[in-house]
Amino acid sequence: MKRKVLYVLLFFLAILYSCDKEVAIERGSEALISDIFANIEGSGPDRLFEPRYSNDTIYFDIPYYYPVDSDFETDLSKIIVRATISSDAKLSVKFGEPMDLTKPLDFYVISGTGVEKKYVIKAKKVGDTSISDSKISFEMDGATQEVEGILINDELRFFVLSGLDMSQTTLTFTINKHATSSIQSGTVLDLNTPQTLTISAPGNVEKEYKIVLMEPIRLPYGFGIHRSLWVKEGAEWDFTGDLESCIAVSGDYLIITTTGTTGNSRYRVFNRFTGEYVRDMYMPFTASSGALSQSNQLVADETGKLLAVNRAAYGQNIRIYKYTDVFDDDPELLINTTNANTALPTTADRSTGRRLNITGNLDGDAVITSPASVTKAFYRWEVKNGVLVSQTPAVVTMSGIAGNHIGYYPEIQYINPSVTSNYLLGQQNDFSYMDATTNNQINAVSLQSRGNTTFMNALAIGRFNNATYAFLGRYFANYTLRRMGLSMFDITNPQMLGTQTSSSLYPSFNVFNSETLVSPLSTTGPGTGDIAVGYSHDGDRMQVYMLHTGYGIWAYEFTVYSAN
Repeated sequence: MKRKVLYVLLFFLAILYSCDKEVAIERGSEALISDIFANIEGSGPDRLFEPRYSNDTIYFDIPYYYPVDSDFETDLSKIIVRATISSDAKLSVKFGEPMDLTKPLDFYVISGTGVEKKYVIKAKKVGDTSISDSKISFEMDGATQEVEGILINDELRFFVLSGLDMSQTTLTFTINKHATSSIQSGTVLDLNTPQTLTISAPGNVEKEYKIVLMEPIRLPYGFGIHRSLWVKEGAEWDFTGDLESCIAVSGDYLIITTTGTTGNSRYRVFNRFTGEYVRDMYMPFTASSGALSQSNQLVADETGKLLAVNRAAYGQNIRIYKYTDVFDDDPELLINTTNANTALPTTADRSTGRRLNITGNLDGDAVITSPASVTKAFYRWEVKNGVLVSQTPAVVTMSGIAGNHIGYYPEIQYINPSVTSNYLLGQQNDFSYMDATTNNQINAVSLQSRGNTTFMNALAIGRFNNATYAFLGRYFANYTLRRMGLSMFDITNPQMLGTQTSSSLYPSFNVFNSETLVSPLSTTGPGTGDIAVGYSHDGDRMQVYMLHTGYGIWAYEFTVYSAN
């Protein structure tokens, strides 16, 4: 018995001394800044002001007024700096609260091992010297001609035919209300000789723009000159959190869908060039509609006619209304059926109407699709010669795709307006090229930074200057779904959808990638971005709009003109 007690005592002593053993903690040796930005009081985590770097000096050009078109002068003594530094490191000053940047700020990043790295922040207030909405007008053959300008670096380029007399040309443009110009908007100029326009703004900043007339070189295929038109944050559209789920383009108008749960969904119409609110479209899904009271989606065909759909749980009624345009207050009830089919798995959500896609012309030939949530299936309707073939949709079940299901907000877009056409699937797990006969995946589309892409739901097709393009909205970095960008693919030859990123042909397939927009939402976003495509009346320009739910809308323009 004494021997057993001795063993127990030795056991506990061993445990006691093992607990006293020091555990070595390896301290970090890096003292680096991986990210830094600035904002002002009341802006939360928003990235308002981005830096410029020169060795260990960080420069911030702070707008003289913020917002830039307001009368609120920025106070450099109350700028908030936020930064991400090396793991286990610390800062010698406290970021995240207002600080005085009226003079250079020296600070250190100190690593866990005590290594110090010095940085300097230099901030200055600069006025807005940008120019927009530039146009020239002149007389030709007794009629007034108007040409929009395109800004390329520091050149205002206007494309006009050679040999014209441009001695009596009126130049108009828009600048910030606090800026001045060496030439007043509306001035008649002799553009037969070179002219320079200088914009001056508070903070002693100036920018010169050369006014250049060029004979247009129209490309026979695809796009040439392209530019960002604007980025408008949610506050400018009166966004309500993450309820703005869809956008559509019809003529000169951009329609934003705001999802409601008790009959208060809205289709708000804006001028897509000026952003001016026009009206609310007629809403067929109201509180008195019962199960039909919620709408997530209004979508346009390739000619600007519109379809509105309700969100329908399994077993409920699906109704799809057709509008001729945004002013149609008596839309046609095109589809009236029930969300029920034994081909759908009984254990899944199976709701539909969260997404609706159209390929083609509703007055000609078109294919309409709506996914069944948390399945691998979608509903499909066909329109031939302007007539709906059947109220009862075909149920298409896909195979060979990544994931156990396609989630809640996938998009299915046929490449051509025929049910025999192959189609594209954008979903949370992959971007797929699908076979229309077998409904099996032909291939997953190869994407740059694929490992950094989370969701790939938003999808659209545009046809421009003899080319067909697919547009994909991509969520980057992590599952908070706050970072979104646009990728553009030339699918005129659908076989290009099999092009690998390692191929020398890949740049002629993935022809454009946008900047990444970061939403200020502090919570996980819903991943319900959307894409809409519009065209100028002469067909020389294509505008692409990307909705980043919870952030705002980004607009980009592609033209048929060569940049050379």
